[in-house]
Formats: sequence, C-alpha cells, structure tokens
Amino acid sequence: MLKHVALFTLAIIDTVNEFLEPYITKLVDTLTGLDVWLQAIVILSIAIFVIVGLFVFMKKFVKLFLVLAILAAIFWFVYTQGYLDGILSINFFNYINISV
Repeated sequence: MLKHVALFTLAIIDTVNEFLEPYITKLVDTLTGLDVWLQAIVILSIAIFVIVGLFVFMKKFVKLFLVLAILAAIFWFVYTQGYLDGILSINFFNYINISV
C-alpha cells in the first residue's frame, strides 16, 4: 500500500517540477542578465512578498482553527448533555414501507 502512495507522490512531484521548470529557468536566465545589486533587490523583494504571504496565510489558518475548535466544543457540549439523543436515535428505515 505504501509503495503505491510513494509512487503517486513521486508522480505529483515530477509533474510539479515539469510544470515549474520552464518558469524557473526563465527567471534564472533573467536574473543572471542583471547587475548584482539589482539581483539582490529582486530577490529581497520576492522574499518579502513570500514572507508577508506566509504570515497572511498563518493568520487566516489560525482563525479557521479557532472557529473549528469552538464549533467542535459546542457540538461536544450538546452531544454530552443528551440533547441530540432524540435526533440521533431515529431509525429512518422504520418509516419506509418496503413491500416485497
């Protein structure tokens, strides 16, 4: 089973590499044609952009995690108090008349 997962994962990585390779090659060729100080500015601006994007992603993920944790806590409280026993114990197959 794990062999198939590893092969599938490697296939995804190869696909991503094949997709990104022309763009990375084009970016490297463009950067090598620039002066050293301009290369540093471009790389620094890309790094700042990536770091800011990472913080925005983390901020949204933390909010999502908190909302899911609060909803799980509410569901757990309602479930342990027995409020859902009447709803969860309904057997829908009792209401279906199957004539054979």
